[in-house]
Amino acid sequence: MLVLTILFPLLGFVLLGLLGKRMREPLPGVIASGLVLASLVLGVILLAQGGAKFAVPDWLPGISFSLNLDHLSGLMLLIVTGVGFLIHVYAIGYMHADAGFSRFFAYLNLFIAMMLTLVLADNYVVMFIGWEGVGLASYLLIGFWYQDRVNADSARKAFIVNRIGDLGFLLGMGLLWAMFGTLGISEINTKLEENLFIPAGLSLAAFLLFVGAIGKSAQVPLMVWLPDAMAGPTPVSALIHAATMVTAGVYLLARSSFLYINVPEVSLWIAILGLATAIYGALSAFGQQDIKRIVAYSTLSQLGFMFVAAGMGAYWIALFHVLTHAFFKALLFMASGSVIHALGGEQDIRKMGGMWRYLPQTRWHGLIGALALGGMPLLSGFWSKDAILYSTLFYSVNSSLVFYLLLLATAFLTAMYSMRWFVTVFLGQYRGEAHPHESPGVMLFPNHILALGAVFIGYIGLPEPFPNFLERFLEPNLAHLEYEKPSLGLEWTLVLISALVALAGLYLGYRFFQQKVLPGWYTRFAQASEHSFYVDQMYNTFIVNPLKSLGNLLFDGDKGLLGGFSWLGTLTAGLGSLLARLETGYIRFYAAGLVVGAVLLLLWGVSR
Repeated sequence: MLVLTILFPLLGFVLLGLLGKRMREPLPGVIASGLVLASLVLGVILLAQGGAKFAVPDWLPGISFSLNLDHLSGLMLLIVTGVGFLIHVYAIGYMHADAGFSRFFAYLNLFIAMMLTLVLADNYVVMFIGWEGVGLASYLLIGFWYQDRVNADSARKAFIVNRIGDLGFLLGMGLLWAMFGTLGISEINTKLEENLFIPAGLSLAAFLLFVGAIGKSAQVPLMVWLPDAMAGPTPVSALIHAATMVTAGVYLLARSSFLYINVPEVSLWIAILGLATAIYGALSAFGQQDIKRIVAYSTLSQLGFMFVAAGMGAYWIALFHVLTHAFFKALLFMASGSVIHALGGEQDIRKMGGMWRYLPQTRWHGLIGALALGGMPLLSGFWSKDAILYSTLFYSVNSSLVFYLLLLATAFLTAMYSMRWFVTVFLGQYRGEAHPHESPGVMLFPNHILALGAVFIGYIGLPEPFPNFLERFLEPNLAHLEYEKPSLGLEWTLVLISALVALAGLYLGYRFFQQKVLPGWYTRFAQASEHSFYVDQMYNTFIVNPLKSLGNLLFDGDKGLLGGFSWLGTLTAGLGSLLARLETGYIRFYAAGLVVGAVLLLLWGVSR
């Protein structure tokens, strides 16, 4: 049954890839959605039975193909298949009448199958198969409308940047194999408990795995691929940026928590780069004019929050934010898709406004998503974000007031740009030319479910004295860090501070972005923000263009070198044409040739 959770969506990929063109809408979407739902049901059954394991010993020499469904991988399975199923259903309406309808759902099923392979793996090699499979599927989905050069370039960019991180993952696996003689996650954990490791080697291996996580989860400095991934259809944006691919790096850190708990110096770097990513993503979101790019940069920032929690050793809190983020971020993307659908494909927020009057259901989806992202008290995003802030003060040897204050300021900025997105799209006067219309029911139903999750899912991880179901659920499968808990009064004082900061950010953002003319200082800031503070341009200037020039130089040298031997080709062609003349097609000519050859051989033999 555990293998079937992967095989069901993989079957959908094969079936739709081979026969999809012969099917009429909406059959490919129904088949793909049904197979993902089947994986979800199987996962729930196995979790209710206490989990499951599957292994093929010596699948490769010394390496088994092993899968493990425990509470940690079970949580991720529920997120991937649950939110993934809703995105599949939404896509049936969003991709209606698209020429590549069946191909799109084949790619979606491939993505889900590879993501399930990644999260269920109990061996780093098996995890790497899912890791690379997710990269391939995301390349196909981001560049789905490949006829447009921009889309093809965006897919290529995502693929290439991720390869940098993947090299780190490979090197980390090699070092773990050299130290432990195995790549089984459970086996390495056992040897670490027995102190069978070299501290310096373990630090380097953990850092190299972290490099892999940097690429997949788009952390500084490998964050440039994620905003460009908006080139894919909106369901792709929801699938990649909300619940699945970008959170794979966080999952890798959590699954390897037994490594990172022993190397606090690497964990500190995880927290530092996470903080840098959170700040960069928040600042870059302010100037974006594409409705989906604003949400994409918010994903960048929220991933930074997750990495800070992981760097502090608060692995369950990082996964708590993965869970809440999956709901409110998928909701934001799919609400954005509904607006785009309503406006005939328009994505520029300067040509929107006033959608509150035209989209009576999507407006509530957008409001709930924006408030949850902004940390509105009592919504899911508030509880997980507050827990991350709490972790920066109490959870680790790396805890620091500086981390807390900077993350608190970033949470304030998050609330402000969340309101910018909502105010610019849904309030004021409509500034476009299309005739807005609400989305069909097949697109609205998944958003209703996601909206409920964005409101209530956070209540499984409440602070004391309330029960914390999620921490208890994940505790057996995560490394545990001992720390001194603060008093109840101090803890709830911090909760109150988080609430006040979020409310202040939401209110100020609501008032500020309703102004018809924004201050000059903000306009100048927004121009830099719109270009993501010119990081892409710097990368192109100092890395991409010099490498292109070197490649062109080597290519020209290669052509020149081969051109100097062009006479070989001429000689070969000449000899070939001479031999071709001997192929006359006349049997008498061939018989005469045999006789002449026999006589010459006879004369040669006599002369010997």
